Amino acid sequence: MLETIGIDRSTHDVYRALLLHPSWTLEDIARDTGLTDPEVRSALDRLTQLSLLHEAADHQFVPVSPEVGLSPLLLRREAELDEQRARLSQERAALAALATEYATLTTHRTDSGVERLEGLDAVRVRLMELAHRAAVEVRTFVPGGALSAAALEAGRPLDEQNLARGVRMKTVYLDSVRNDAPTVEYATWLASVGGETRTAPTLPMRMILCDHTAAVIPIDADDSRQGALLIRYPSMVRALEELFDLVWESAVPLGTIPQDLSEDEPTDREAALLKMLVAGLTDEGIARKMGVSLRTVRRNTADLQKRLGVQSRFQAGAEAVRRGWL
Repeated sequence: MLETIGIDRSTHDVYRALLLHPSWTLEDIARDTGLTDPEVRSALDRLTQLSLLHEAADHQFVPVSPEVGLSPLLLRREAELDEQRARLSQERAALAALATEYATLTTHRTDSGVERLEGLDAVRVRLMELAHRAAVEVRTFVPGGALSAAALEAGRPLDEQNLARGVRMKTVYLDSVRNDAPTVEYATWLASVGGETRTAPTLPMRMILCDHTAAVIPIDADDSRQGALLIRYPSMVRALEELFDLVWESAVPLGTIPQDLSEDEPTDREAALLKMLVAGLTDEGIARKMGVSLRTVRRNTADLQKRLGVQSRFQAGAEAVRRGWL
């Protein structure tokens, strides 16, 4: 505890030796404490700086009461703390005034129900604000494949802060991230601090829901660079929450292995692929929806056709319907 005022073990030993033997010389102190001469000199210098030691004219060292010697030091530190508290109070007041101005001016810029966020930078700023203010829950769809390790790492401090405040976090990724080591490691960490992560074969769009009061969705689901819509209309937020809950219930927790199905049942991934094939999506569109490469889509399609015993996409759809898969 003495280290908080700059007194280490050696300095304390020298001070105690002089309290017991005020007439001791430097050599006497070194012999008693087991310190070297330079260590004793350093301790004496430190004690003098702290006003705990007075060097008399005859080169004797006179110990000073801590209440007398250290009181000026503590008074200076108390004054510094008082000054810092006053400055902090002023900064908080300035922050509150600026936040009020920000809220007032941005509210006038849009209507109360929908705010159009132009460009990725505007979206990132608003999402950061929403996450910072979250008090109950943050739910997220993350389509488009795995995020970079750097992006996941950058998000950890805010995620950890929110979870520590009691904010629930639920995230749904695409099944394809199960092969991405950084995402699996991040999901494992998130679960250890209270978050929940699941995966689904496809996701309708990127979406963030905050506290049952706000939803952020892209203006164009296929081109996030165009920006997003921040929605606050209660009925629209409720509808998007029900969409999230529907996907969440059928999604599989990341870290568990999906259950094996019989030969007569498609996996969730196969069912999603079949639906997109029947809907006429191109291989490129399917790859984007599932967050995988074009090569993976073509391989999975070929494997599915082989499993169904057909030669074409049309035949695959018809056979899937006949088996009751669709």
